[in-house]
Amino acid sequence: MMNIGLVGLGFIGRTHLEAYSHIDNCQVKAICTRSLSNRSQVTSSYTGSFVTEYDELLNDPEIGIIDICLPTYLHEEYIIRAANAGKNIICEKPLTLTLESAKRINDAVSKNKVLLFVAHVLRFWPEYKAIKSYSQSGKLRDIEIVHAKRLGEAPKWSSWFQYPEKSGGALYDLHLHDIDFVYYLLGEAETVYAVGNKNEFGAWDHVMTTLSFKNKSVAFVEASQRMPTGFPFTMSFRAQTRQSALHFHVAAGENIENMNDSDKKFELYTEQEKLLVQIESEDPFRNELSYFVNCLEKNEDNLVIPLDEVLYTLKLLKAIETSLATGQVVKV
Repeated sequence: MMNIGLVGLGFIGRTHLEAYSHIDNCQVKAICTRSLSNRSQVTSSYTGSFVTEYDELLNDPEIGIIDICLPTYLHEEYIIRAANAGKNIICEKPLTLTLESAKRINDAVSKNKVLLFVAHVLRFWPEYKAIKSYSQSGKLRDIEIVHAKRLGEAPKWSSWFQYPEKSGGALYDLHLHDIDFVYYLLGEAETVYAVGNKNEFGAWDHVMTTLSFKNKSVAFVEASQRMPTGFPFTMSFRAQTRQSALHFHVAAGENIENMNDSDKKFELYTEQEKLLVQIESEDPFRNELSYFVNCLEKNEDNLVIPLDEVLYTLKLLKAIETSLATGQVVKV
């Protein structure tokens, strides 16, 4: 049984806590939070302990994994402290906001010989797992064009999302998902070109990016956190070959909380027919966290989202940020 110390109990912290409750080979032993209101939301289902100081998790010899669900601007400090304490680490995306910070994190993890897993959850999302599988089969081989989007209102559960120095705006908080997935699907990019808008605090909150890949495919990716009140959280993905197209579309509630009851389509179009793609219902966060825990328990390599691919996705986001600022095509 792997013991986990969970840091942060906001929306994503509670999501991780719920996922862990369905994973047999681990348990959340302690949660570090200073928010009494957040504690009250989980006390009916959580039987572990609460602490207010991070060092209490780091000094507990029974805790082998630290799961960091804090605002992005705190990630580097908390990862490095966990690494120095000899703990393996799971960290919510994005890992961090600069390449310099990422290098410091990577150096600390390597020096202390611990493992770092970064939660790029789309690689574990059932429909996106199917898209990846189709791309490796005859059904969707040699993708030429991808169109992906992720649209929603500005997050209302905390104000830190609005500030570029804290969250990176929609570019790092939202656009990252599809940028990472198109890289996972199509390989390394050659160039990026992006346009967008900023909010009143200077954060990019609507971004549209065109990526050209080394395999000659092209992707157009859009992300927004400036949709009007009541606009459903929407994500879609279309991948086309010369003979076929795979199209996924879902419109949920304010966030992903009503995803299972949402307006959803997943269809494969070929020259001969249109097929409904049937996907078994799975919780992507449970998929992700159980995979990370199993890698640690069985001493297996992390092949789904290795750290060097996390760092490459960050490199792509920095190139997109440069293109947004300069209005120029940027070589990756």
